[in-house]
Amino acid sequence: MRAVLRPALAGVLSMLALAGCSGGGDGGATDAAPAQQLATARKNLEKSPAVTFTLESSGLPGKAVGVSAAKGTGVFSPPSFQGTLNASIRGITGTVQVVAVEQDVYMKFFTPSFTKIDPAKYGAPNPAQLFNTSTGITSLITRTQDLAKAGTVRDGADVLNTFTGKLPGAAVADLLVTGDRKGTFDVTYGVTRPGQELRSVVIKGPFYAGSTSTYTLHLTSLAQPVAITRP
Repeated sequence: MRAVLRPALAGVLSMLALAGCSGGGDGGATDAAPAQQLATARKNLEKSPAVTFTLESSGLPGKAVGVSAAKGTGVFSPPSFQGTLNASIRGITGTVQVVAVEQDVYMKFFTPSFTKIDPAKYGAPNPAQLFNTSTGITSLITRTQDLAKAGTVRDGADVLNTFTGKLPGAAVADLLVTGDRKGTFDVTYGVTRPGQELRSVVIKGPFYAGSTSTYTLHLTSLAQPVAITRP
């Protein structure tokens, strides 16, 4: 009887050991501290050849000047973006075609060709700089305070681990060229599970005086690079 039980017991112990190593499909990553998990998610996203990018907003006051939405493709090296922005410019709201490479931004708005502009004059960020690994979207992680794991949410077919924290107003205003620099903003990060890539950033707070607004940034890795050049 002992001869029979010993192989059986060994088999059970082996199965338990393998289950413990699996970490529920995340390689144990979900057991790491929130800051460590987000650092890994940031690194994994920044290695992407390119990413699809969307920006959505809610709660903006009626007379807000600047960008309310965006859609396009971003590249981290060099920081670049091509796509469209929904913006209010000189009292006119419309969809603007934009190409941005590093510090150079080109816009097509009621014109037959692209014109080089300074986006700050229109209350808009340089979209290329959103993909600057030192000062862009992913850099917000290092400036986030009171990080905590919040749970999981579904993003289409994917499941995301979420993390919450607080951002100083200066960090938000530096990135999006709007927001109360002395205020505090709530931020929620979504990280793919498995995969461990930064997928979403939701920022809520005093973007405009007298109101609380929300900007949601969504990024998805692409398998192949995308060429973005100055027009």
